[in-house]
This record gives sequence, C-alpha cells and structure tokens, in this order.
Amino acid sequence: MTSIQPKTNDFTLPDQSLPKATNQYDKDMFMKLLLAQIANQDPMSPMEDREFIAQMAQFSSLEQMQTISKQLDSVLVDRHMASISEFSSMIGKTIDYSSESGEETTKGSGRVVSISRSDLTGYMADLEDGTSVSVYDITSIK
Repeated sequence: MTSIQPKTNDFTLPDQSLPKATNQYDKDMFMKLLLAQIANQDPMSPMEDREFIAQMAQFSSLEQMQTISKQLDSVLVDRHMASISEFSSMIGKTIDYSSESGEETTKGSGRVVSISRSDLTGYMADLEDGTSVSVYDITSIK
C-alpha cells in the first residue's frame, strides 16, 4: 500500500500560531489579524477600500481605549494612595466600632496600630488586640 504525501508549496505563509488564550486584545494581535486577512484575501475579489478603512478605524479606537485604560489605572492608584493617607491619621487613636454580620452585631473599641487594604475586605483598621475592623464600621475616633 502506498502512502499519500501532502503537497508542499514553495512560498511561506505568515506565522499562523495561535496567540495565548487571554481575555485581553491588544493592538499587536489586531494588526496580525489584519495583515493575515490581507495576505490571504482572494485576489479575484480583494478587500474594498471602505472595509479596510473601517478596520483601521477599529484599530485606532482600540489604541485609544488602551490609552484611556492606562490613564484610569493611574488615577485609581493615585486615589488608593490618597485613601491610605486619609485613613492613616487614625493610627494611634482609639476607635469605637459596630459591625453587623447577619443578625449579630459586634461592638467594641480599641487602639489603631495600622491601616491595611485588601481586594476582598477593603480598608481595615488593625487594632492592638489583633482585631481588624472595616473603616466603614467605625462609629467614633477618640
């Protein structure tokens, strides 16, 4: 029995490896897709000018959105630092707090030794006795 060998071409195609799976689209990937589309278009019916212009406009919009996203990230970092500075004024002071968990209410007081932040709990006042209290549960500062 004879085996069939695949036909090879003398020309090389653009790199057709798939990008790593991410949820983020960047301008490089968009440009690669556009170039692959142009390189592999049917020569008998090439892409029309308005299609090309529309895709270039999408490329430009993508770049602008990425720039805006970077600027917003910078603003969020600045805001985060401002919040830490604001809450740090409580360090060394005694606070009263009241927090509700379901039907249970916890009240207490303590001296603040540090301020911390996590994505899950937000800004927390860490007390001398090891208790962490959300800054939004503080009822008074002495």
